[in-house]
Parts: sequence; structure tokens; C-alpha cells
Amino acid sequence: MAKIKTPFPELKIKVKEKQAICLFFKALIYALSIFGAICILLLLAFLGAFKQDIFMPGSYVPEKAILRIDFDDAFNETRNDSLLSEMNNVNPLSFNELLMVLEYAGIDDRVKALAARINVSNLGMAQLQELFVVIKEFRARGKKAYIFAPGFGGMSGGISEYYLATAFDEITMQPNTEAGISAIRAEVPFFRNVLDKIGITPEFFSRYEHKNAMISFTDKNLSTTFKVDMNMLIAFLNIEMVSEMLKERFPMMTSRDMLNVMDQAPYSAEGMMQRSLIDKIAFESDWIDSIEKEYDAESIDLIDYAYDVHQGKKGPEVATLIIEGNIVDGESSSGSLSSEAVVGARTVLEQLKEISDNENVKAVLVRINSPGGSYNAANEIWYALEKLKKERKIPVIVSMGNYAASGGYFIALAGDKIFADVSTITGSIGVLGGKFALEDMWKKLGVNWAAFDATETSGIDSINFKFTPKQKKAFNDSLDRVYADFTAKVAKARGIDIKKLDDLARGRVWTGSEAKKNNLVDEIGGFNQALSEAKKKAGISGRFNLTVYPKQKTLQEKIREAFMAYPSVSAQKIKSQLGLDFEELNVLKRLQYDAVMMPFIIRM
Repeated sequence: MAKIKTPFPELKIKVKEKQAICLFFKALIYALSIFGAICILLLLAFLGAFKQDIFMPGSYVPEKAILRIDFDDAFNETRNDSLLSEMNNVNPLSFNELLMVLEYAGIDDRVKALAARINVSNLGMAQLQELFVVIKEFRARGKKAYIFAPGFGGMSGGISEYYLATAFDEITMQPNTEAGISAIRAEVPFFRNVLDKIGITPEFFSRYEHKNAMISFTDKNLSTTFKVDMNMLIAFLNIEMVSEMLKERFPMMTSRDMLNVMDQAPYSAEGMMQRSLIDKIAFESDWIDSIEKEYDAESIDLIDYAYDVHQGKKGPEVATLIIEGNIVDGESSSGSLSSEAVVGARTVLEQLKEISDNENVKAVLVRINSPGGSYNAANEIWYALEKLKKERKIPVIVSMGNYAASGGYFIALAGDKIFADVSTITGSIGVLGGKFALEDMWKKLGVNWAAFDATETSGIDSINFKFTPKQKKAFNDSLDRVYADFTAKVAKARGIDIKKLDDLARGRVWTGSEAKKNNLVDEIGGFNQALSEAKKKAGISGRFNLTVYPKQKTLQEKIREAFMAYPSVSAQKIKSQLGLDFEELNVLKRLQYDAVMMPFIIRM
């Protein structure tokens, strides 16, 4: 073959030289990648700091102000507090801050009216009830509240948004839009048939028949007990919501009348107007212009107003500890990377130590929005709260959010007084545990495992084998001990006879109003009512400071967190490309006692 002549000089590079060049370019690429990441983080930090400077306390509030708020924004129990959230249009206020700001707006003479917007909100039923009460209190001070909806959930699922809208003086809807105000429903998936096909055996045991947290994996269809429990829960939530709407907006209608109206949904904006379900039809720009003209006032955004409200407060402190998400051992995480929030016992214990060391703290308000989790972790947090009460001799008040069930209810037992909203889902006093056994799957794949044990129970946590009869007995004996411990602590804290408690426990889920009737909680009320009680118990009558845990991160902490997350995110991407998810494998392998409520998705 003839040698091709080229205009380029011939390169004679030895193998070692080639390796050195490849290594150099690899190093250069990695260096540039790291340098680029640093530059991006520094840019985010700079812009984040700049953004914070724009909204420093003391923002201008006009003498005649219309307070604007969008309920479609995410109002989590804890702040969206990361470096990346600084640059996104992420609402920096927590749900509890929203409540306090609205309460303050009611007594602020500069605020003449409230103009809100809603379409598809992620607020839970109990949170909506708390907002319902705050809006009514705002109106009770002689101020008007207006709300605009470009739609209520579209074709379906807008009843929760419409429920909140009925607390306002006037509801306006955009022309040619839909309102899906059908009733609440719940959906439950069942995966047992799929697991059987691939050879995974869910071996879980619970105390007792109402503790159905793993039903999606253990059962193929609805059990009678689960069906009855869910029907009762959904019926109560619908009735409670309908009764509030009737009382506030439709006093001449019956519950049956309103349910019939909901059964005909969805409606067009014109259809809503014909049935007097709304008051006006208009586009948003015209709607807000008319309100500003009516009051000769200027609109101010909720965030701007909130910074003005929070400036310069001094006095004794009320520490607010937020328990949001699944309860686990170890560290908490905010769930900012497309995952749910997690409450880590180790993190909470550190926060309680800081609270205990602060002599200015005169009361602790624990806000719980959790379906439960690890029994051991919940036990740790409960004990730490009890210890803080005894050592500091300060009141601990509990406020339940959308959920405070199982492990979440366990933590609430430390409260001197427990507040729950009417629709708070609580109780679920019980425990479950087990593992996913892969023995049949390995057989399907032709993999044989050999095990060498000194005792039969030494392999109890192995996912490669099913429980032996002896292991199963040992595990269930342990579950009995955990359940006995849980119920004994509930009986003591709530002053309920242990025999009577058995009727209230066994994993049963209760709404807040039912829990009040059964003495599982003390009062019906939201965060603001619990805060008032904490101040009263602590003897605080004047100015005070509310310190929220987890605390807002400093800019340096956000940068450090982002740096730590960078290699982790890269590793997660590589694992996903390879089809590996080691965290999921650890969950399968891990044998623990969980105190969690039943699984379901509520559609509102």
C-alpha cells in the first residue's frame, strides 16, 4: 500500500510519551471542569448575595398597600434554603412564616386589602385549614380579601384550591378556563404481583391490623380493614371541607346539595358564575387594576412585605423546631434534589442541644409534619425533648401539620399541650418491620448462595434468604416489645388506660378532630394558636423573637454544601448510568422497625 504524503511533519511518539500526553490532557480536562464548577458556584454566591441585598429588611411598604400573594408557590414547613434556590424563583418563606406575615398584615394599618392568586397548590389539607382561619381573621378586622384563579385545578383536583378561595370576600376567575371541583379521592398502588414475577418476597410484620404501611408490597388487593379505614378517612375529609365552605359562603345549602354540585364538575368559568360559585370573571391584569383603583393603593409582593415585618424584633425567644419529612437515624436533609425531606435524629439532637444552651429561649414550639419513620430515631427525639423540659423547666408545645402519624405522633408525646388541625392525619400508633427477600429471584437467575452461620438467627437480616421459622418468631417477639413500649408511653403521656388505648392504637389512623375526642391531642388549632399557647405558658406578653430550627444557612454554609454536593451528584449520575442504586440496595438489606402510616396519595 502506497504511503500517503501529507503536508504535516511526521510525528514519532513513543508509547510512554503517548501515555504522558493522554494523562496531561485528562488532568487538564478535570482541572478545567473543577475550575468551571468553582466559577459557577462563586457566581451563584455573588448573585445570591446581591439578591439578598435587594431584599434587606426595611423594604419600602407604601402607606396604602395591597398585599399580593400566590398560593401556587411552594410554602414548605422548612425554608427552601440552598445556594441554587437563591437563583431560582423559589419562594424563600416557610409555611409558618406565611401564617405570621398574614396575621401581622391584619393589624398593619398600611395594608388595606389582600389580593391572592391560586390555581394548582401543593398545600395539604391541614395547611389549607390554617390559612382558611387566618384569612377569616384578616377579614374580621374590617379588611377585604380578594382571590383570583386562572382555573381551579383544570379538569379535576381543584377542590382544595376552591375550598381556600371560599374564605375570601370575592372570587374572580379567568374567562374560558375550567374548575375541577370534584370531591377528594385517594389512590393506593399494589405491587405484589410484580414482585412475585421477579422473585422478590416482601416479609413484613406489623402491630396490628390497621398498621398498613407496607400494604402496597405485601398485598395484591384491598383488605376489608384497609378499605373501611380509607373510606372513613376520605368521607370525613370531604364532609369537613364541605361543611366549612357551606358555613362561609353557602349558608342556605345542605351538604348533599354541595356534594351534588361537586359531582357535576368540571365547570367552565361561566358555569361557575351561573351557579354563584364565583363572583366575577376577568383577566388577572384587569382584576388587580380594579382593586388598586378601589383603594387608591399600590401593590406589594409578599416577600417584600415579609422582610419589612421581620426587622428589628427583640425580646425573649420562642424556639420553633420543625420536624418535616420521614424520620431517620443520622443527618437531616432538605430534599432539595428532587427527593422528600428527611428528619435525622442526630441533626435534631444537635439543634435541641443548641436550644437548651440558649438561656434566652423561654419556650419550645415543635411543629410536626411527618408520616413517621424509624422507631429508634423517633424515640431518641422524644427522649431529648423530655430531657430538655426537665433540665430547663420550659414549656414544650406541639403543633401538628398535615401529618403527625406513628413516629410523628410518638415525638408529639413530649408536648405539654398538643394542637392539631381538624384534618390533620395522626395516630397510627403501631409498628412494623421486615425485609424484601431475594431468595426466589436468585433461583430464577440460577444463582446459589451458600451460608455459614454459628447460630440460626445470625442471618436474620440477610436479603438473600427468607426468614426461617425461628427467625420469624424472634423478629415478631421483638415487634411485640417495641409495640408494648410505644403504647405504654402513649398511655402515660395522655393519661389513658392501657386497655382502652388498645382500641385507639393497633395502627389506627385518626383525623385531628377524632384524635381530640379520644384524648390523643389537646386542642384543635394551627401554628398560630400553638404559638400563642407557648407564649402564654412562658409568660411572654410583649415583644419576642421566634428562632426557627433548622436555622437559615449562611452564605458560606450554602457554598460549602454546594461543593460537597458536586462530587456526590456526579457519582449519582455515574451510578444511574450503570444502572446501580446502592442506596436502594441498602434499604432492601436494612432490617429496622418503622413507625409509619399507611401509603396513599390524596387527590384534591
